[in-house]
Amino acid sequence: MSTAKVYAPLLLVEAYLLFGLWLFFFGPIYWPLKNEGEFLGFIFLYHAFFISGYILQSQFFVKHSCIESTVQRASVDSNIFIKYFWIILLMAFAANVVVHRNTTLSNSYIPDNFFASLYRGLVIPWESRAFYASEASSIGFVKNPYITAITLFTGPFKYILLPGLVFYWHELSNVRRTAGMLVLSTPLLTGIIASLSVINFSYVFIISTCLGVLVFSNKSSGIISTLKQRKFFLAFLAFMFLFSFWQFYSVKSAHSSYQVIVENSKPQPFDYLKQKGIAFRSEDPGAERSNLVDFYEKLTSYMVQGYYGMSISLDEDFQSSYGIGHSVFLQKSFAQYLDLDVRDRTFPHKITKKWDEFVYWHSFYTYIANDVSFWGVALIMLILGAYFSYVYLSATLHDNFYAKMLLPLFGILFLYIPANNQVFGFLESMTSFWILTALFFLSKNVRVSGHAEVKNT
Repeated sequence: MSTAKVYAPLLLVEAYLLFGLWLFFFGPIYWPLKNEGEFLGFIFLYHAFFISGYILQSQFFVKHSCIESTVQRASVDSNIFIKYFWIILLMAFAANVVVHRNTTLSNSYIPDNFFASLYRGLVIPWESRAFYASEASSIGFVKNPYITAITLFTGPFKYILLPGLVFYWHELSNVRRTAGMLVLSTPLLTGIIASLSVINFSYVFIISTCLGVLVFSNKSSGIISTLKQRKFFLAFLAFMFLFSFWQFYSVKSAHSSYQVIVENSKPQPFDYLKQKGIAFRSEDPGAERSNLVDFYEKLTSYMVQGYYGMSISLDEDFQSSYGIGHSVFLQKSFAQYLDLDVRDRTFPHKITKKWDEFVYWHSFYTYIANDVSFWGVALIMLILGAYFSYVYLSATLHDNFYAKMLLPLFGILFLYIPANNQVFGFLESMTSFWILTALFFLSKNVRVSGHAEVKNT
């Protein structure tokens, strides 16, 4: 594998994160940054440790990559998704049904108002978002923690289905392709009904990540020929990309894109940010304001506002949250079922009067710092960089099935680093990451042992 392919993911992640920092400091919003010197020092430290972890692990991996048999491994791995396709599909569908009910706060697993809610989410998505953000949406909804716990086991199948379809599309029959896409559409419908842009954006980055792995893989026959086999997903990706930004801007503006562009409607202002002393370059004397500038401001706020929360948190003293403070889901679960409430010890709660823990975002670094301090985050970034390299090279060099399923979750994690802890903050994505991690290391150990036995004989 060429050096360019080995380090391409590192360069892409770093380019994105550095672009986010550029937006934070020089973009369309004036963030009244707190503790600027300390903030920049920690950010530099995190990047340096992440890069070091990736490079060190990559050098070690490439040096010892001959330890596995690629031909035998590729045959076994490709058969996992094909052989267990219907089980994966059924489990993913079960997870989607449970998540749909919990997200839309429905009183039934087969809601009678499904099509009406879908219509509202498509036509007036800002009203749907306002409804689900209000207390009125939970009227009649009864929590069922036992059913929700099903996603602990079915969640990973949901995160296997989309990458599996992208990677093995050419090996599937038309019946399996159709069934897979039908189940795959369920979360998208949930996102439309509840007007959640994050679901659409996750699909965009999962598909993009998978296509990138296919192109960089040792099995790739070239960019053009590889992508030709995935024409369907290229078209799907283009549609999801456009729809995601349309929905995002409609929700944030409280007007459809058509109303804003054609009818010249006035988008919803940033009053909630202005109340925090945050200003905008478009309001400077002589500055021009347009719908494009408004979109730029809203996207920037979505991407990087967690950095501002982090800068405020640097004023607070560290109190360990015992390994559960990095995840909002774990915080709630331990408080509810084990009577261990660590919320008061977390940085977002400590600064909630300055930057509300439930309204604004706080960056991936801040959530991890809840457990290990801001200094300790550097060590986590070193490990994260090394593990990312290990997974990526296992996917592209060794065609490891579980590595290929893990990489999209890494993509989502990196995408939201400036904003929040997206992967570990929710039950299904968090358990999917750790279960796939366990399966990944188990598969590596089994293959190394098998190779050693063959060699000894």
